[in-house]
Amino acid sequence: MNVRLILFVVLLAACGGTPAPAVVCPVTAAAVDASVTPDASVTPEAAPPPPPPVRIPGGAITVQVLPEPAYIERTDAGQVVNCDLRIANGTGVPWRLVELEVAVLDASGAPVWRKVVTDGGVSPALTTIPNRDLAAGETLLLLNPVAELARDLVLTKLRFTLTYERIGDDERTVAIAEVVPARYDNRAALRLPVAGRLLVWDGHDFMSHHRRWDYVFAPIHDFGFDSNPGRYAYDFVPVDAAGAMSKGDPADNASWFGFGAPVVAPAAGKVVAVVDGKPDNREFDMGGLEADLMLIYGNHVVIDHGSGEHSLFAHLQLNSIKVKVGDPVTAGAPIAAIGASGSAMFPHLHYQLQDDATAHAEGLPSYFHDLRRLRGGRPATLKVAPIDSGDIVESAARPAR
Repeated sequence: MNVRLILFVVLLAACGGTPAPAVVCPVTAAAVDASVTPDASVTPEAAPPPPPPVRIPGGAITVQVLPEPAYIERTDAGQVVNCDLRIANGTGVPWRLVELEVAVLDASGAPVWRKVVTDGGVSPALTTIPNRDLAAGETLLLLNPVAELARDLVLTKLRFTLTYERIGDDERTVAIAEVVPARYDNRAALRLPVAGRLLVWDGHDFMSHHRRWDYVFAPIHDFGFDSNPGRYAYDFVPVDAAGAMSKGDPADNASWFGFGAPVVAPAAGKVVAVVDGKPDNREFDMGGLEADLMLIYGNHVVIDHGSGEHSLFAHLQLNSIKVKVGDPVTAGAPIAAIGASGSAMFPHLHYQLQDDATAHAEGLPSYFHDLRRLRGGRPATLKVAPIDSGDIVESAARPAR
C-alpha cells in the first residue's frame, strides 16, 4: 500500500479529549424520531447465549470498540454508528474472519435486531472487508461494516460477535465486544463555513476516505496517529449552477471556482490554533510528520466553541488567514480563504468538528443550521440537518454584519 498516497488523499483523524457530558446522552425510546413508534406488543425472543470461545493456549483474540464513547449520528436514512473494532490476536497462529454479527440489544440484553455477514455465496459480502486475515500476534482495525441502522431502532446496546477460523484448519474461535452508543447533539449552532453553492465532494459515509482512516496500520501509527479526528469530516467544493467545480486547466488552482473563496466561522468561539505560510502547491512532504502531525492540514485554523467542540479548517490559502490565536470570533466572521495547502488534491475546504484542538482528537458528529439542500424540484430550506458525501447545499444564514 502506498502510504504517501494514503496521506495525500486522507485528511486524518485523532482521539483525545472528552466532550462535555451535557452533550452526550444514551439513546432511549424518547430519543427516537417521534413519527416512528415501535410496536410495544412485540416481545423479543430471549437472547441466545453466545457460542463459547475456543480455548487456545497462549492467549486469545480480543476486540475493543473505539472510540469511547461511540456516537450515534442521525441521518436522513436513519442512524449511523461510525465505530471501529480494534482486534488483537494474542494466539500464536493465524486466523481468518468468516462471520460477523451485529446485534442491537434491549435493556434486558435480548436482541431486537440482528445482522449476520458471512463468507458464503458466489461473491461473499464478507470479502468487502479488506483485512479479514489476522496474523499471529497482529493487531488491526476493522471499520464497523454494519454502521447504518433503522431510525426506529432503540440503540441501547450493540453487540459485535466475530467468528474466526484457523487458517489451514477448521478450528473456530469467537470474539465478542459490546458498546453502549451515545447520541450526540451539538452545543454550537453550526452554519456552513462557505457561502454559495457547495458540493460535499467527500464526507464521512462508509466509502469516504475520511471514514477509512486506519490509525492502527503500522506506517500510519508509527508517525504518531492514534485516532480519527476526521471521522465526521467534509470536503466542501464550491460549484457553479451546472455543478462544475472548475473551468479551464484543473491543474491551475485559479481555474477552481472555490480557490480564494472566503471561509467564515460556523459559530462563535475563540481561535486556539493558526498556521499560515504553506504554499498552495498540492504537494505534501511527509518528512516533518513525526514532529508535527498537524502538517497534513497545511494552513489551518482551529476555533474552540466551548463544551469540548472545536472546528478545524484545513488547506487554507497562503497568507489568507485573518485571525490570530486568542481572537474571539462570531458566527459568520471571515477567518480565511479556500486554498490547496498541505495534503490537498485540489482547492477545497476540509472542515471537521472534533473534541480537542490537536491531531489526537476524536471526531464529533455535526449538524448544520439554516441551509438549503438541492435534491431536485424546489430547494428545501432546513432549520438544522445532517449532510454527507454527494450533497449539494447552500447556506440560508444571514451574512455577518
